[in-house]
Amino acid sequence: MNHNKYIVRLSFIILFLNIVINMMFYRYFMIKEMIVKQVALEHTKIVELYTDNIWNTHQNVISKLHKFDYLKLLQDQDFINFAKITAQWFTNLNINISLYDLKGNKFITSNMLHMYSVDNYKDDSLVEIVTAKIDKFFLKSFTSKAPLRDAFEGITSHILLPRVVIENESDLTVEEASFVTSYIPVINNNLDFPVDAVFEINTNITSQWQNITSLEQKVFITFIIIFIIFCTIIISNTNYARQIIEEQLETNRNLKAQIVKVEKTSSSNTKFFANISHELRTPLNAIIGFSEILMSERDAEKSKNYIKDINDAGKHLLSMINDILDLSKASADKLKVDSIDLDLNKLIRSSLILVKTRADQAEVDLISRLPKEHVVIKADPKRLKQVFLNLLSNAVKFTNSGGSVTIALEKDELAKLVYIKVIDTGIGIEEKDIPKTLSAFGQIDSELSRKYEGTGLGLPLTKKLVELMNGKFDLQSKINEGTTITITFTYDCSIEI
Repeated sequence: MNHNKYIVRLSFIILFLNIVINMMFYRYFMIKEMIVKQVALEHTKIVELYTDNIWNTHQNVISKLHKFDYLKLLQDQDFINFAKITAQWFTNLNINISLYDLKGNKFITSNMLHMYSVDNYKDDSLVEIVTAKIDKFFLKSFTSKAPLRDAFEGITSHILLPRVVIENESDLTVEEASFVTSYIPVINNNLDFPVDAVFEINTNITSQWQNITSLEQKVFITFIIIFIIFCTIIISNTNYARQIIEEQLETNRNLKAQIVKVEKTSSSNTKFFANISHELRTPLNAIIGFSEILMSERDAEKSKNYIKDINDAGKHLLSMINDILDLSKASADKLKVDSIDLDLNKLIRSSLILVKTRADQAEVDLISRLPKEHVVIKADPKRLKQVFLNLLSNAVKFTNSGGSVTIALEKDELAKLVYIKVIDTGIGIEEKDIPKTLSAFGQIDSELSRKYEGTGLGLPLTKKLVELMNGKFDLQSKINEGTTITITFTYDCSIEI
């Protein structure tokens, strides 16, 4: 119980860390994909448009810039016209652009901002300081020590400046903002100078940055609220379920004590099976009934799922106990079976429907080979359906994913016999182990038997039921090839439908 408590606590911690990590990934995904890359793409398009429409059409000015410092061209009419056109183009875009010549001089600009990047603002809180350090680590791919130098070497750089201080010289005020700055070379492969110039483009992304931060905070708060509600429900339901489990464990301890006592004093397996079945059935019925009431009255989904597991487990145990009781009665010849007309085709189809879900989960193909005409025999419908379900379930259980289980119905009109065969492509049984498999609790002791849990009563009970209905039971198997079980009954051809 303490072990489960620590597991629950660890699960809460892992869930919380998962929320934090996912929020971090979400934040940096939005910053990279929705801000930096989009702005970088816009900057690149601006440079391409400028290069095609203005730069490449003024090659005479470009040649002069290669030879002379731009200060010597201030009286050159071609340079003046080029500068006016460029400045007007920059102004029309309404963004901060600067153009550097080959010597690194900023000779045309629309950027009148005086700004510098900082690690933190003076009034940052502890959370903001920590966030800034985390941002610096995760966004280091958008930093560069010498972006202008890299640009003159033909390398484009897109720099993210999340914390920028802008000083307004006119009114001596200070503004906090966020920018994406791009240094994009103007490439000209036709000249001796691969890089003609470098663009510096600054885009204010303060509103986008604040929107992401605000959205992130809202989503994080929402997750925290959901997490708290979830934890509250889990803790409440865990405590409630723990109480039920403790009661069940106490019941199980009492049952185990009774089993030990019966095993020590019992003189025969039949008497032992009968006694322990009656001892187990009453408390298990109580557990199932109580859990069903809980499922119908509680509206918390997690509680329903948890209690449903208790209910399913109880039903599974009750099913195994019923097998034990049936086998004990059959072994003592106290199990009564009816002998009435029944349609084998319909009974087989209804059994296949019940097993189909389990087969689909195990990725095992269910195949039926039934004659068009319906075959009628005299037997007990309830017990024969139990036989089919046992055989099909057992075949699915011991067949690996991708295998198949086939049920075939064949008849011999001359001998007036009908054969029901269940054929699987499963793990098979060694010939020497077949007698042990058909004995009560005779599941083979091996790694495979431990892998495929069960009481081992399915085949012994099935064989006994078939024999009680005057049928014959035959099992043929080869290891790693599969198993074929054949059930034989007599039938009256005259009542075939």
